[in-house]
Amino acid sequence: MSALMQITWLASYPRSGNTFLRSILFNCFGLKSGSIYPNDLGGNKSLESFVGHIEHGENKTIRFPNTIPLIKTHDLNKDDSQSIYVIRDGRATCVSFWNYYGKKISMKDIILGNHMFGKWSDHVTSWHPKKRNKTLLLKYEEMVDNFEITLGSISAFLEQDIISKKLPSRETVAKSDGKWVRSKTDWRAEISSEELDLFNEVNYPVLKEYGYGG
Repeated sequence: MSALMQITWLASYPRSGNTFLRSILFNCFGLKSGSIYPNDLGGNKSLESFVGHIEHGENKTIRFPNTIPLIKTHDLNKDDSQSIYVIRDGRATCVSFWNYYGKKISMKDIILGNHMFGKWSDHVTSWHPKKRNKTLLLKYEEMVDNFEITLGSISAFLEQDIISKKLPSRETVAKSDGKWVRSKTDWRAEISSEELDLFNEVNYPVLKEYGYGG
């Protein structure tokens, strides 16, 4: 990636819908994207094709065929570059994260941020997408339920035309992956009342601020 190119971060806490966003950018706008993490999708070529993923080349560089360098990150905010931030209900995110790691990390440790990505609320606070300059905030739930509105928001923000309003179904993609993209589940069935109490104890102010307090 050239230092002269102004990147756009595709930022989120893990398991919040970043892969879904990237698939929208590719399938609906023709925009490919990279990631700060090498081998980001585990070498799954089918998923890479669906997402429009560009893998790192020599010297850890990413060569973009489009004029907008779009880079996925789960890191905390580090600069003032343009960004699209995807937020998802932190309770659903933690359950999805727990499943992603094969339940080898306890739900308690995930909630408390005892892993490389830290707490859900700390990540949201770091990016502060409601007030951060040059930032489009997308809620995962609205991306799913109000797809065409989401396309309009992305189109206006990136100043890019919509070329398609269709995506392969989630189930189709899940069958070829199952890790980054899973079949739809209900997080409420996989988290205990004690774990919910702990989540609220450490995350509730941010959860409520972004409309997930119910």
